Amino acid sequence: MYSNILIPMDPDHADLFGAQVKAARRLLSPGGTISTLYVNQNYVHHVLAATSSERPTEIEQAILQQVKALFEAEVPKEQRGHVYSRRGVVHDEIVKKARKIGADLIIMAACKKPLERYFLGSNTRKVMTEASCSVFVQR
Repeated sequence: MYSNILIPMDPDHADLFGAQVKAARRLLSPGGTISTLYVNQNYVHHVLAATSSERPTEIEQAILQQVKALFEAEVPKEQRGHVYSRRGVVHDEIVKKARKIGADLIIMAACKKPLERYFLGSNTRKVMTEASCSVFVQR
């Protein structure tokens, strides 16, 4: 059983989040929490990345509101941790946030495309090799 579970969420593939929460709830110890992380990777190679404000843009705020709404709809109140948002390289930010919050489990999809779910996506593969906690990969 795990007490602090992190589920990275990609709003473009929000349909995967419900199944991930279901798995998290089965693996969650009594009194444990489930948190989610949205990583905006659009600034990674952008010219303005080094000079852009840490303050979220209007688009980021709208996406974060969608992430929060889905999180609140799927995760029961008594099991809710936090909704986090970062900018950067997806796998790096997931690993950093998991370490920072002391997550003992990360739950990720194998791949976002239905026909490719038998393969690991690059972010999932990198998180599996770099995370200091357990990683549950859902197909």
